[in-house]
Formats: sequence, structure tokens, C-alpha cells
Amino acid sequence: MYHAVRLSVGNRLFFAPVENPTSVLDIGTGTGIWAIEFADTYPAAEVCGTDLSPIQPSYVPPNLQFEIADADEEWTFRQQFDLVHSRVMNDTSLKNCKSTQTSGVVLKPGGWVESQEFSYKRYSDDNSIPADSRITEWENLWTEGINKIGLKGHCDPDLVMQQMRDAGFINVARLNFKMPIGPWAKDKRLREAGMFGYVNLMDGFYGLSVKVFTQLLAWQVEELQVLLAQCRQELRRKDIHGYWPM
Repeated sequence: MYHAVRLSVGNRLFFAPVENPTSVLDIGTGTGIWAIEFADTYPAAEVCGTDLSPIQPSYVPPNLQFEIADADEEWTFRQQFDLVHSRVMNDTSLKNCKSTQTSGVVLKPGGWVESQEFSYKRYSDDNSIPADSRITEWENLWTEGINKIGLKGHCDPDLVMQQMRDAGFINVARLNFKMPIGPWAKDKRLREAGMFGYVNLMDGFYGLSVKVFTQLLAWQVEELQVLLAQCRQELRRKDIHGYWPM
């Protein structure tokens, strides 16, 4: 999914007006790919990536370190950062507002916080998503499931911006992008982004769904497999021009 997001935003690592960064924090770093690219691009910067899971590679740029940390718990960083970055945290953080407020504490004066999120709810500009879409059904059920444990799944940009203002941030801005699902876009870059999104969903539907549907919605695995087979079949249709808003 990293490559789909990166291509959808014009291959930009970040948008905050940070020049010559010397210290950068990546919250919810996952596999660490963003932090690795940042460290390679800015070798003079010290980059720290944090995540609950130690799944990052051991061979990384010398200016990058990974730490096991929970973004929802107390932050204990001794240094301050020019940029605090996060991506696709809207469906994982139980206390997004707290994390937003805490980000300001570890910023240098004049530092920036950047959050790149997308919503697991498809839209289309040409009304090509069918009324009986099985993927839409999956989206609604998945959201219903994670709502049961206090997660949202669909990023509300207005809410995020208000949280930032409430936390004392200034110059709060929003940039809008579209991440195509499937290789339908005419633009070459967006078409490639759509292919990455397509492959990610085809391969990742089950892993994204199984706990939500079986543990939170009490579905049988066989029921879920039928729904996902229908979703994959719909995903192959070239006449549906869906995208996820970012």
C-alpha cells in the first residue's frame, strides 16, 4: 500500500515546508519503508521510526533507528523533532486526539506535524460504483465491526484539523488526493498507483477482514470467504472507476 499512497501524492515523501531537516520522527512506521526512504534522501537528518511491532529490517541507513513504542501511551523522547510524520493511522490509533496533542510536545519551535490518511470508503466521480456493490457492503460491515472497539476506519479530515487546532497548532492545512483502486486512470502515475492498490486488496482482503468479521461481527469464516470472493470479482471489473479519498 505504501507505493499506492506514494504515487497518489505525486511521489512526495512529505509536504510540510521543512528545509534541511535534522531530526524526524515517523509514528506507526510499520515496515519502515517511509523512514528508510527519508533517511536515504536526507542523510544529514537523524530519523526515528516507532511501532508496536518489530517488523522492520535490520539493514538500514546509519542515520535511522527503530524503536518499539505505542503512540497512544506516554512519549518519552529526549530530543525534539523538525517533523513528526504518520501515515494510515486512522484505523489503528484508539486515541488519535491524544497522539495529535502529544506530537506538539516533541516538536522543535517551528516544527511540523504531517498526517497522511485515506478512507476505506470508495467514491467515483462518474457514478460507476454499482448500487449493489459487494465491496461497498464489505466497507460498511468492516466499519461497523471496528466501530465496536472504538476505531473509525474512515478518516475525518475536518475532525483531524480541529484536533490539531485544539492542541494549539497553527497554519493547519489540508491537501486532497485520490488513490485509484484498479488500473483505470488515464494518467500513467495514477494508473500505476491503482495497480498497486488493486494488488494490495486482492492479496490483503482476507487479512484485513478476518478478525473484524469473525471476532467482532460473529461471522463464520466460510461466510467471509464467499463475500471476499465476490469483492475480488467486482474488483476485476474495468468499468468501475473507484478511488479512496486521501
